[in-house]
Amino acid sequence: MDNLSDTLKKLKITAADRTEGSLEGCLDCLLQALAQNNAETSEKIQGSGILQLFANLLTPQASCTAKVADIIAEVAKNEFMRIPCVDAGLISPLVQLLNSKDQEVLLQTGRALGNICYDSRKYQDIGDTFTTFKEL
Repeated sequence: MDNLSDTLKKLKITAADRTEGSLEGCLDCLLQALAQNNAETSEKIQGSGILQLFANLLTPQASCTAKVADIIAEVAKNEFMRIPCVDAGLISPLVQLLNSKDQEVLLQTGRALGNICYDSRKYQDIGDTFTTFKEL
């Protein structure tokens, strides 16, 4: 998990600089770590403050958008991570991505929103706030 700590530090730097190549590599490492130990990796992601950076990376023109949404979907599988995802401001940028023409972005965005809203009456009603959900 030391590798994970290094990846999280590097991700903070590359996300701020928007260095696409390095960013993709960091995101791949996070996805691998989540596949190996989702709960522990999610805790480290939360503790690192990376969730707040993800909101800025969720843009239709970014090449890493689908991977970021995938990471959010994986993290939000853990009940203890759902509120931090909402608090990090991830709902609005995810909902905006529902207008994307990219099928992978749509798939991962749907997973992320579904996992964040899963088993929470408060967040299941979020669809009423956004007309995009109503159209789907």
